Amino acid sequence: MSVTRAVAVRLARARLVPAALAVAALLARATPLAAQPPAPEAFFGFRMGADGRLATADAIERYFETVAAQSDRVEIVDIGPTTERHRTIAAIISAPDNIANLDRIRAANQRLADPRTLDRDEARQLAATHKTVLAIGAGIHASEIGATQAANELLYMLATSADASIAGVLQQVVVILIPSLNPDGHRLVVDWYERQKGTPFDGGPMPWLYHKYVGHDINRDGFMMNMVESRNLARFFYTEWHPQVFLTMHQMGANGPRFFVPPNDDPIDPNYDPLIWRTAALLGSAMALELQSNGRRGVVSNAMYDYYWPGYEDSAPLGHNTVCLLTEVAGVRVASPITVAPADLRAGQRGLPEYRPQINFPDPWPGGAWTLRDIVDYDLSAVRGLLGAVAAYRETIVQNFYDMGRRAVDAGRQGGPFAFIIPPEQHDKLAVAKLEELLLQGAIEIHRALEPFRADGDPYPAGTDIILLAQPYRAYVKTLLERQAYPARRASAEGPPERPYDVAGWTLPQQMGVDVRLIERTFEPPAMSRLSSATTAPATVWGERRPDYYVVDARGNGGAIAANRLTARGGAVSWTTRALDVGGFRHAPGALIVPFFKGAEPIVAGIAVELGLRVDGAKGKPPSDTRPIGRARVGLYKPWVENIDEGWTRWLLERHEFRFASLSDADVRAGNLRAAYDVIILPSAPADRLVAGHAAGVVPPQYAGGLGESGVHALRAFVEAGGTLVCLDQSGGLAIDMLALPIRDVARAEGTKLFCPGSILRIELDPSQPLAFGMAPRTTGFFAFSAAYELAPPPAQADGNGGSAPAPSIQTVARYGDRDLLVSGWLEGEEVIAGRPAVLEASVGAGRVVLLGFRVQHRGQSLASFRLLFNALLAARPGLVRTNSRVP
Repeated sequence: MSVTRAVAVRLARARLVPAALAVAALLARATPLAAQPPAPEAFFGFRMGADGRLATADAIERYFETVAAQSDRVEIVDIGPTTERHRTIAAIISAPDNIANLDRIRAANQRLADPRTLDRDEARQLAATHKTVLAIGAGIHASEIGATQAANELLYMLATSADASIAGVLQQVVVILIPSLNPDGHRLVVDWYERQKGTPFDGGPMPWLYHKYVGHDINRDGFMMNMVESRNLARFFYTEWHPQVFLTMHQMGANGPRFFVPPNDDPIDPNYDPLIWRTAALLGSAMALELQSNGRRGVVSNAMYDYYWPGYEDSAPLGHNTVCLLTEVAGVRVASPITVAPADLRAGQRGLPEYRPQINFPDPWPGGAWTLRDIVDYDLSAVRGLLGAVAAYRETIVQNFYDMGRRAVDAGRQGGPFAFIIPPEQHDKLAVAKLEELLLQGAIEIHRALEPFRADGDPYPAGTDIILLAQPYRAYVKTLLERQAYPARRASAEGPPERPYDVAGWTLPQQMGVDVRLIERTFEPPAMSRLSSATTAPATVWGERRPDYYVVDARGNGGAIAANRLTARGGAVSWTTRALDVGGFRHAPGALIVPFFKGAEPIVAGIAVELGLRVDGAKGKPPSDTRPIGRARVGLYKPWVENIDEGWTRWLLERHEFRFASLSDADVRAGNLRAAYDVIILPSAPADRLVAGHAAGVVPPQYAGGLGESGVHALRAFVEAGGTLVCLDQSGGLAIDMLALPIRDVARAEGTKLFCPGSILRIELDPSQPLAFGMAPRTTGFFAFSAAYELAPPPAQADGNGGSAPAPSIQTVARYGDRDLLVSGWLEGEEVIAGRPAVLEASVGAGRVVLLGFRVQHRGQSLASFRLLFNALLAARPGLVRTNSRVP
């Protein structure tokens, strides 16, 4: 007897659902519809998981629509359009009477998600009959393609099976099956695989990201919601369906265990209700039991993967009282089979020190052939186990869902903390709007004070925004806004630190440069209005109606957008290099000076209203001690080796209205770069990877190699001819070596005691430096095994004529704090980088190099440091010759 069938029998015997078997029998005897849905093999022309065969995204959509049209158990809904405007669909699958009453079930589920809408007795009555909502997602990492293929067989089984156990499950559960969480990436992966199938590059790496911008990081955007796919899923989950359980299916390396099921490894986020972890362990064990019963060897749990980081698509819902489940299955070469020799099987992962039988890994896989069909079979076994357990524990899961929200509300009312407060006076208005927007998209309630009030003894004015923590998703708020203190882990007391699976700290107010106050004690809330959207308060154009020039307050990231809009319209824009008093307002250094020009009025009015930046019109001659800003021609290097940092940078530049062109290896190697570009950006990557690229034979020849020696020579010539080279994080090593800069990266020195795996550190800026314009003098930076510099005596350099070339002039723009560097996360060996330069600007020949030593644009989250990159581009000297420009 299968585990699913056994659970159905247990369900009926326990009288958890008295009518379960009767309903199952009725469903099993039901007269079939006029046209039975086709089996996947008949529809696609091959069995799911067949070697070398993949169902395309368009075909999967057609199959789901076909099944829904021919089954009264299935309804198709659209979650929302992707970045490339493709559909993201979901099949809602349940018993026919549940499908007919989906609106009622969804409305009841929304009430259970917010315990303030019903009391405990009502909740118990509702839980006694309410259906568990189980969401299952596949393929967010598009190269992990097995689950998208398994989804078709799962849909067919649930839509057509006459098995009494399946019918009983569907009576108790509403299944939301999302066959691809990244439809754009699925198309890219399948297209590349089909083009290379049968060649020496069959199943090899794709030379671009499997998403327009972020590739693998599409599953690191769960709370920031920079990508539309993340926003769509959040809206679907948090405002429409609120699943009690969410399973997401992934793939992992091929040389270890075959399958991972929960419970996860430590550490956990203590903000989440303990019921989350207990339920995950229960459901994970049900999956493991079904896998073992089906003879699926090599299943591991309590290892490898943690849920500390809240930015995965399957960890962000934890803060919304959804039990999240991750499965990982050993991968293949996309759809091409592999063979794993027993000697190549290894452990060494967290929670699995050896590849041998142990309590969390009792039946190791012995090695051998491994195929895409194996992946499909393992995924389907795991889902069958999950379905049975979710049905059997339906009432408990539903009741716990309500209880977790109730406990969150009660804890928030007691204080400790009671609220977060966002004062109206902020350095960067756009950053405040982004923070509030992502919280609202996460179904967090924000109110605006309509009158002054006091909290924790301090006065706050009307217009202050208040996030009271007496709300059901309290854990989500705390996790995003509080400081993280990562629980350091070592295998032994003297052993090396164990790296987190992702990062150690992310505190959003600190990363984004937003002043958010934690209020511990309860207070009497003032009269308030609830925010329905996040907006930027408009500013005003002051002063003369037809001025001789404008002064624009350019603080924050809006200042960069303002500069781009004005230069794009032909404005002669410059930065002030000192404070400037105009109209009773003191503009800080870095304000924009713009002589009046035809068409300027609507542009500056839009800057004031849309960006919230004050503008003053003035008469007379503008200040003379300014620094011009040109419309620099920007090139962004795009290597053929997957580089997510390049994708995030591309997205960021587009969002802030920078014009730029992408540069391939061949473009750089062709040389004569100064004729076409004023600035070239190198995304973060080790120098050897930038130079070497893909090895020959790994990818088609046009994608092999990297910059190579010719590309390095071309970049050197570009700088010496007057260009600006901007190096993000690790790529600074290439510039240091290439240009023989008298700079040493102490963070990567041999034997260093420094350990900082993705954390937020204190940064101190030199406000007189143009690269620091528009920024707060004390800010933060995201450091993930990043750089810290030491200036060394410059080596003697020949000038080509037998003499010595002038030594580079190096300016320190930013330093790490002298002490107490850690803001959020995990830092060991602080003394290695304390007080060291973090951002340097070096003059080389006629050009310059900017070394941005930490992740100034980390995943689109670190808004507090975006301006360092933006200012490096704005400060570039535009070339006089424009005819060869490749920038649009």
